[in-house]
Amino acid sequence: MRYQQGMVTILAIFTLLTGLGSYAKEPIVGGDLVFATAFPVQTLDPHLALDNSSIQVSKAIYQTLVKYSTEDETIQPCLASSWQANKQGKEWTFHLREGIRFHDGAPFNADAVIFSFERQLNPNHPYYEEKCFYGRYLFGRIIDKLQAVDEYTVKFTLKSTYVPFLYSLVSPAAMIVSPKAVKEYGKNFYQHPAGTGPFKLLDWGGDGEVVLERYEDYWGEKAHLNSLVFRPIPQEDFMIQALRKRKIQGAEFESSAGIKLAAESANQLKLVEIPHLEVVYLALNMRKTPLNRLKIREALYRAIDKEKLQRMFYPEKAVIARSLIPPTLWGYNPDLSEYELNPKRSRQLLKEAKVEGLTINLWIPEIPTSHLPDPEGMAGQIKEDLAKVGINVQIVKMDWRSYLKGCEKGEHHMTLSGWKADFPDPYDFLYPLLDPQVLRESDNTNWSFYQSSFLHEILQRARQVSDRIERKRLYQVAQKIIKQDIPCIPLVHTRQTLAFSPEVEGISIDYAGAVEFNKMWISKK
Repeated sequence: MRYQQGMVTILAIFTLLTGLGSYAKEPIVGGDLVFATAFPVQTLDPHLALDNSSIQVSKAIYQTLVKYSTEDETIQPCLASSWQANKQGKEWTFHLREGIRFHDGAPFNADAVIFSFERQLNPNHPYYEEKCFYGRYLFGRIIDKLQAVDEYTVKFTLKSTYVPFLYSLVSPAAMIVSPKAVKEYGKNFYQHPAGTGPFKLLDWGGDGEVVLERYEDYWGEKAHLNSLVFRPIPQEDFMIQALRKRKIQGAEFESSAGIKLAAESANQLKLVEIPHLEVVYLALNMRKTPLNRLKIREALYRAIDKEKLQRMFYPEKAVIARSLIPPTLWGYNPDLSEYELNPKRSRQLLKEAKVEGLTINLWIPEIPTSHLPDPEGMAGQIKEDLAKVGINVQIVKMDWRSYLKGCEKGEHHMTLSGWKADFPDPYDFLYPLLDPQVLRESDNTNWSFYQSSFLHEILQRARQVSDRIERKRLYQVAQKIIKQDIPCIPLVHTRQTLAFSPEVEGISIDYAGAVEFNKMWISKK
């Protein structure tokens, strides 16, 4: 979802930069862990959580019906023990685990599931929360109705066949909250969370520090830690100092400078590198002349030095992109060809297209975002690259709202942007960014104004077929189509680094880059 500037929705395949060896040791029960976040927690209502810190804490408190396994990239049971879809793929029935209670003592059942979705989707619901726009974005066009078949069985009826629905249920918007707590605290529920997860809220102080404690009545394997503290530390150099002095036991590093600082302390810390489910790309508006011509778009692609952009603006923080889909996500096409940097070929293509003295604009947001740390600098480098082949670029800086609205309407020639997937399915990259059907929506995200009926048919098939192998094949075909048509230029896929002190064991990361604190413990050193 483009609008969540701080949201982390990333693939949980991670590279260990130091040998952890955690799983060969026997877990130790007890101990307290302090984890530093770059920003204070904004809310503990998971349906309102858009920032990294709030999502990280919410995942320790709340749970979803299903979860995504990073080991075999499959959907597995969580609060639902099993599920099935009808032959048309429009009705999904979930059988819930029995005997589970929320942190406030309320029972978990089908009514709680329906309540958690209805408060986001149904304006007529007595506890409808208007601010839950993320849930409406994710499920509003998908879910038609919900029904409690019995106390522990719930049925979702979709508006059309949508196989990625199962994957979307791992997102924070699908977390199940206690209806009792929402009714009791109303608009202040965000300060009084009640979920079914392995930790529950103990304190949320005025200094922004959130303290959780182990939930002793947790239905699954209990957390090893006694308590878990989330402490906001904005300066990343202070995070490193605190880690070295053992004042904290873990921290997240998002910026290139912070990641470099962490890498320099690799001999004293345990580092975990996490690739994001994100792409930074250059959208080429195919409704604008002459970007409606393939040779012009290829000339642009071959003139831009991606490696230089990565070195200058994402050192330590990103890898070069060949596709909109990150290489760590299932469905990525490893055999995808690439348009190599070749300014000479770019000039030749422009000559063949009989285009001289071309001037086009490049839109950027005036303030940095999580995926564009220096939009003006990047735009300047792209302008310099294109000037070498005879293309003049006019950089247009916009305030955030004007930037979004103008791009949705297609007022730009080119625009720098980034996309973070909401769940681990390639569909959540290709459909919102390039499907022509998106152009008819009020919040259009197809900023390339690409209208390939062939791609649309492929994506429609991919959302309807249940066979994973066939879906993967379809996504790989879709990437070939996109590469041939060049509606956009993928630039980089970003990543972050987590650092832990040596005594932390059992380090585990979920699909979205959130730490699974319930699996961690503190060794006696």
